Amino acid sequence: MTVLPDDDRTIDDLLASARARNRYAAYDMAAAEARLRARQIARHRPPRQRTADAAPLNTEWTAPEDERTPDADRAWWDLNAVCLLALGPDADRQLAAFITSRYADKAGALVFACLLHLSGDSSGARFWWRFAAGFGHPVAEYCLFLEHAHSGEYDDAEHWRTELLRHQFSPDLLCGDRSTAPVLSPPSMEPVHSHIVHQQHPEIGTVPLPTVGLVGRLRQLTSLL
Repeated sequence: MTVLPDDDRTIDDLLASARARNRYAAYDMAAAEARLRARQIARHRPPRQRTADAAPLNTEWTAPEDERTPDADRAWWDLNAVCLLALGPDADRQLAAFITSRYADKAGALVFACLLHLSGDSSGARFWWRFAAGFGHPVAEYCLFLEHAHSGEYDDAEHWRTELLRHQFSPDLLCGDRSTAPVLSPPSMEPVHSHIVHQQHPEIGTVPLPTVGLVGRLRQLTSLL
């Protein structure tokens, strides 16, 4: 004869006892949301305008020789600085060459990718950085290294870091002085969107492309930097 255990608990009782204890019952959600908003605002504020109680600013580029992958914020600021410095005096000419060559100019591809990044199109920027990197553009490789590090895609970041080391990449030599990166407010990029079209490709999906009008808009934009 089988003796059943003396336990008259219901299934609801058993499930209740199996539930994990709520470790966040006393958590101040409003304060957490305020911290997140403050951090987001700080990240989108130009470094020279950040407050004295913020984290120390980095004025040096992240070196590919450093085996530590940069944290997300550091990579984001470096990437923004690269893109802003890429919009130099020759940027409009390079973008025009990119368009007239039917999107086959690697220098113009880098400029267009940087414009896409600054306007908030990270996937489009990746596409054209990869295009330029495929043609051996070292700054595009550096952009991909930083963008993957920012996104937490460490294997991809390590791949591009290896490529940069193989090509003996020097950010100071090829990107310029990081501390001289100009300030650009996000609203300044709004007019750029109307000069970008999106073409559907049967194999690679949606591809952003510049219109001729973007050259003039870029010329206006760089005059503000």
